[in-house]
Amino acid sequence: IVHGDSAYRSVMARLSLDSSRHLAWVFPGLFYYERLLNYSLRWPYNDMEEYFMDQPRVMARTLAKKAGLPATPEVGVLSTVIKKLRSQIESDLKITVSDATITATHLVALYRDDIIDICEHAGFRYIVPKRLWNPILWETSSAYAGYGFGLCEHWQNDTQCQTENSKFPRISVLAVHYSRAALTSTLAWITTALGTWDTDDRRVENFQLGSDAKARYKKEEDYWHDVKGALLQRMREHPLMEKPVKIILTGDMIYGDFIDVLKEAMKDNMGVVPPIFFDDPVVVAAK
Repeated sequence: IVHGDSAYRSVMARLSLDSSRHLAWVFPGLFYYERLLNYSLRWPYNDMEEYFMDQPRVMARTLAKKAGLPATPEVGVLSTVIKKLRSQIESDLKITVSDATITATHLVALYRDDIIDICEHAGFRYIVPKRLWNPILWETSSAYAGYGFGLCEHWQNDTQCQTENSKFPRISVLAVHYSRAALTSTLAWITTALGTWDTDDRRVENFQLGSDAKARYKKEEDYWHDVKGALLQRMREHPLMEKPVKIILTGDMIYGDFIDVLKEAMKDNMGVVPPIFFDDPVVVAAK
């Protein structure tokens, strides 16, 4: 386990903001089909006009990398953490990491080119999982797999694995991350671990409601009121969305009062509390 410093937390918070977005965005799911059709020029843009408008930004990243610098300051900060993690893995397991798939918190302004450049600056190549539905392997998908869901039994046989995957039902899952720095909530549709549908209208990313934020409240009950509101925000905004049948948790601060508040929020909104999975919440997304 490698913990990020204040610079890391600051970058993560900034990338959670809509104001940090740029043009290289594509509607989830389109990435999968454009990979099948090999539309390598257009992706990740919605049209060619966006492609040409974004070239100055792309060129600046390219020039920075040619000069031996990280593609962006954000890439530099995030890759520092990944370098430490890579070093720890290689030391503990006595292996060399030359290529890997990494999972990331679903931030609105974190893009696939960022992930590729982070890995490159950390000294290895980013591998896109086969049949990945989204441009990045988000934490929701990885945690779902880490809890043992959405995985075919015969993963070494591609044909048999696809057959097994086709039999998984689509279900609604609430994925919640709670740490000292942040509270995030995703109401996702999931079939397989790599088939997660979690568009922007299904997510809440709040870097003002991590457990450390309690100290900024005069009354702790007001803090928990806001936490409950964030957990229920998408369900209240979209009451016709399917209610979750499972809840999966990640993060290092989920125990204690948080679990009780989560159960209370579900009970108030749904009348029942779905099964909650929280074994090894700090590392489950890495399993």
